[in-house]
Amino acid sequence: MQITYKEFKPSFHLKPFVEDYWYQVFDGAPDEYSPLQVCLPLGMAQIIFHVNGQECSVFAGGEWHRLPDAFFVGVYRETVTWRAKGKCVCFGINLKPEILVQLFKVPASALFNYYTDVANFMNARISSFADQLMGVEDADTLVQLTEAYLENRIRQIRFEESCLHHATRLIRDSKGTITVDNICKTLYITERQLQRNFKDNIGASPKTYTRIIRFRNTYRDLKKNSCEKISWASLSFDHGFSDQSHMIRDFKEFSGVNPSLIVSADAPYYQLSCS
Repeated sequence: MQITYKEFKPSFHLKPFVEDYWYQVFDGAPDEYSPLQVCLPLGMAQIIFHVNGQECSVFAGGEWHRLPDAFFVGVYRETVTWRAKGKCVCFGINLKPEILVQLFKVPASALFNYYTDVANFMNARISSFADQLMGVEDADTLVQLTEAYLENRIRQIRFEESCLHHATRLIRDSKGTITVDNICKTLYITERQLQRNFKDNIGASPKTYTRIIRFRNTYRDLKKNSCEKISWASLSFDHGFSDQSHMIRDFKEFSGVNPSLIVSADAPYYQLSCS
């Protein structure tokens, strides 16, 4: 089976809301399943579309479940294993998780470690947009339609930045090295207020979200190097781990394997936004 994957950056004025877009095509025989795709938890909410209606399924609870053709995905703290069948065209929008509730009235907290069909949130006003994408298999066209839709949604909404927006930005800007205490001091809020904001809107605690972002940035640095060129001690120090063992424990928790196995494996690992 031939697999093609591309990423697209959002336009400048959508960068506060969108991490990126991704496009993946599995080109196989009608009854052929793809190699297993293992996605790491990278701290983003997503909207994913199987634009040609072909089967994709996720492994959960010891069995395979067919995924909807259009669905919301919350922030995950564990890997997700999935596969495609035949020729399947997938398109995804990677969103900053705090934006999900404002753009679509869908709190990411309801989707923590979970996904759901867009049809389950009728007030999200996304069903007609999903219908518009179905049958479109050209990547550039999918991105253009998505940007036009998001720009229109944003014009209809009055955005007001909350302490959650500032907190998540601090975490991402620090690459996950900032402490919860320093976030609270910077924003002049109590830890209890911060915890409640994260629980209500993202689902993960601020500490868990910070650890996921640190893992994401460490992973990105790993993918830029071969195992022979990596100084594991320097990598752990640069990303704020107390030592190399601490970094390895976090990698095992979020990926299930040692970091050396991830960086040396071309398959089955398929990671979003690894560039």
